Amino acid sequence: MTNTTVQESSRAGLALVLIALAVALAFRVPDLKLKPFHGDEANQAYKAGKILLETGVYTYDPIEHHGPTIYYLALPAAWLTTDGTFAGTVEATYRIVPVLFGAVIVLLLLPLRTALGNRATFIAALLTATSPAMVYYSRYYIQEMLLVFFAFGAIAAGWRYTQRPSLSAAIAGGLCIGLAHASKETCVLAFASYVGAGMCTVGWSRLRDGKGDTRADLNCIRARHAALCAIAAASVSVLFFSSFFTHWRGVLDSVLTYANYTNKAGSPHIHDKPWHYYLQMLLFTRNAPYPWFSEALILALGALGIRVALSAKRSHTPHANLLRFLAFYTLGMTAVYSIIPYKTPWCALNFLQPLIVMAGVGADALIRGLRLRAWRVGVSTLLALLAGQLAWQAYLACYVYHSDVRNPYVYGHTSSAIKRLEERLDQIAAVSPEGYDTLAGVLSPTRDYWPLPWYLRKFDRVGFWDTLPPEAGAPIYSAPIVIASSSIARELNAKLPGDYHSEMHALRPGVLLTVFIRTDLWEAFMATRVR
Repeated sequence: MTNTTVQESSRAGLALVLIALAVALAFRVPDLKLKPFHGDEANQAYKAGKILLETGVYTYDPIEHHGPTIYYLALPAAWLTTDGTFAGTVEATYRIVPVLFGAVIVLLLLPLRTALGNRATFIAALLTATSPAMVYYSRYYIQEMLLVFFAFGAIAAGWRYTQRPSLSAAIAGGLCIGLAHASKETCVLAFASYVGAGMCTVGWSRLRDGKGDTRADLNCIRARHAALCAIAAASVSVLFFSSFFTHWRGVLDSVLTYANYTNKAGSPHIHDKPWHYYLQMLLFTRNAPYPWFSEALILALGALGIRVALSAKRSHTPHANLLRFLAFYTLGMTAVYSIIPYKTPWCALNFLQPLIVMAGVGADALIRGLRLRAWRVGVSTLLALLAGQLAWQAYLACYVYHSDVRNPYVYGHTSSAIKRLEERLDQIAAVSPEGYDTLAGVLSPTRDYWPLPWYLRKFDRVGFWDTLPPEAGAPIYSAPIVIASSSIARELNAKLPGDYHSEMHALRPGVLLTVFIRTDLWEAFMATRVR
């Protein structure tokens, strides 16, 4: 192949990945306020907006929360688009963070293009852009997409280093490892899978190719580069967990937290599920006659890609070691996430993303293996149609059934009806002489009130109670607005002085709220409706 041909092929490959990036952004960016905030999203937004944005203070919580990168990364959007207050932020202020990481992750395929080839790279990029799970959780303000991005970024940097050892590639890999650690504690599962995949690759190569020349690929590692990689990883992790050198205890807690997770792993939990939960969810889900969701195309092509990677001889497949490493890494991540009983659907991204890369390899092998051009065109067309069906599912999941239990990616999600409650609160504040300084109380015996702090963020005075105070002068009894769990609403109503209008609102499926609005404010609001 001449230099001109190589350059043209490289430009074509780059153009195809950029097309996939555009598709990824088109699916992820629009209407980020459409889906109500999940309780976890609201909790994360509260820490980023109410605490970090307004006070400049962040302290890592090793018991209930994950790493801090997602909070700090939301600040630029908040600084640029708001007045610097939690009340001034909107859903897009926070969700734009996973949106960008979920889209830009397709660019991490570019360094791998020499091993995968243009066609496999483009298919993997396009499937990443349109996978319903990848799209849905790219619009979700949680740590998972950041973790997946940095974990794969470390692989891309590592591959780049083995091909052309450089200080920049070593530091890039270290930064990705450190940022993965600073994003979520489960990064250790990816790190362990790196080691396991590396050892399996060496062993498999010996088995398939005879001599263990795989180790020669590691000889390129220079001690100085390895040291700087480790320093970069440690530095960026310390930077975030120490809250930019203001809370050194956070660095120690980032290690001690694993004792907490070990205890959780050994105890029964409401999120425990059977080993096949993720695979079954991705293979086929139909919770009602319509719609159904399936990413079976990715599972099938990914399995084919793994088979191709492990069955190919080094002499027949350039860069076989990378493909083998990716195959073992995918298998390892799938196994470990299936074995762990604690399961939430977004955790599937950790093995789905490398599986998508292997799906690109599988699709390329399928097309390349056909002798007749007509067959290659036919299979390519069929795969394009199936990928289009994935894109249609992504649209349904994100823009039609975004909060519907028929959607397999919806997990304990807030009801769309919460938007009516938010509107009602705004309407009452508009007629109240105190405006958003009106006292609003929330009463929940189980403290199961998230995401209400998000939907009450415009109110300057909000109180939370888990029991009814015995003293009659407690602030909750003078609050013009009280939001109570339905289980305690009747008892509260008996203790509220004066007259209140009450109405029901849904928080989540099966979780109802009773909202008490003082009668004078309700009548003032109703008067606005008459006009």
